[in-house]
Amino acid sequence: MSIIIISSDSYDQGREIADNVAKKMGYACLGREILSQVAEKHHIPQEKFREALDEMPQVFGMSSKLRKQYLAYIKAATLTELLKDNLVCHGLAAHLYVLGVSHVLKVRILSPPELQAQQMASMMDIPLERAKKLVDRQKKLRQRWSRDFFRLDETDPSFYELVISLRRIDQEEAVKIITETVASRKFQPMTYSSKCMQDLELAARVRASLVERFPSGRIHANNGTLVVEFVGLMKGRRKKVAAIKELAENIPGVE
Repeated sequence: MSIIIISSDSYDQGREIADNVAKKMGYACLGREILSQVAEKHHIPQEKFREALDEMPQVFGMSSKLRKQYLAYIKAATLTELLKDNLVCHGLAAHLYVLGVSHVLKVRILSPPELQAQQMASMMDIPLERAKKLVDRQKKLRQRWSRDFFRLDETDPSFYELVISLRRIDQEEAVKIITETVASRKFQPMTYSSKCMQDLELAARVRASLVERFPSGRIHANNGTLVVEFVGLMKGRRKKVAAIKELAENIPGVE
């Protein structure tokens, strides 16, 4: 009844390992196929959600406000799925918003930088030295992305229960390490950890309903009770509070 969340500096390798772990454990595997459901629900092109997950803001690209909005929709949909347990999740940045839930095993997979550079050089038909610089730049941008939108540094190893380097460990061995680790009693759901997940999921659904009008809002949930924080001028405060209550009070789970 555990949840395994796999984060990787190489999306393809992370996906392969997640698929293999799910098969070995008999778990469902949750990946970016969920984006089609999110896109259909919110009437937004699916590629916009992929862009929100993968690319840093640019002068003429997606605005920071829109990116926060799309990431909020992804987060809400992902956490709803994670309530089911017995899941392996990858490619949705879930490691950045499942905090304080003890039955979640967060795994970081690290690919050798030189291998990433070789693959990029071959794919883009560019010199190896240039590819090395691009790989390094991508890592720095990704670090900035996680800090800007989740206030967390996903490259910090202390953030994970398990960090596996593929320099000397192959994918098959990585799968074995992950499945053996998650079998520990420490990663079995308990009443408190299940409650934490439920609170996170409710807060995410409320956040998704408010984010378009209140992009700076922060939501905390506890057994159906919400605390909503937002930044704004005192002028019009009562109207904003009334609007928030009206939007939130009819959401299932809000008491």
